[in-house]
Amino acid sequence: MSLKIINVVNANKHEGEYVVLKTEEDLNTAGYAVVDRTFDMNGKVSNEFRHIFVFPNLKIKNGDYIFLHTAKGTYSSNSNRAGTITHHLYWGSGDYVWNDKGGDMASLISYKLVNSVKVPAVE
Repeated sequence: MSLKIINVVNANKHEGEYVVLKTEEDLNTAGYAVVDRTFDMNGKVSNEFRHIFVFPNLKIKNGDYIFLHTAKGTYSSNSNRAGTITHHLYWGSGDYVWNDKGGDMASLISYKLVNSVKVPAVE
């Protein structure tokens, strides 16, 4: 995969939480999402997602980093020590995403929309 999660920084304030991702080739982030997975009664990862961040249409270069911040904010980017760009994206949450005791599963998914159907109003 050309985009990978390399770390999740947990914090005692949701403003300090962020996911660190790194690119391994030039790519567009459209079609990627990060999800916070839950666990079943036996401690196994379930198929239920509590939180999901769908990446915007953003072209990034090989070696660039993405810091996906839990808190609210506005996209920005800066040069980093590696000589590449760090892109700062924001989940927009007013609360924590990651469990402060650890153990959550941060998953990166790649998806393709198959079809959509408009949901009618209740009659």
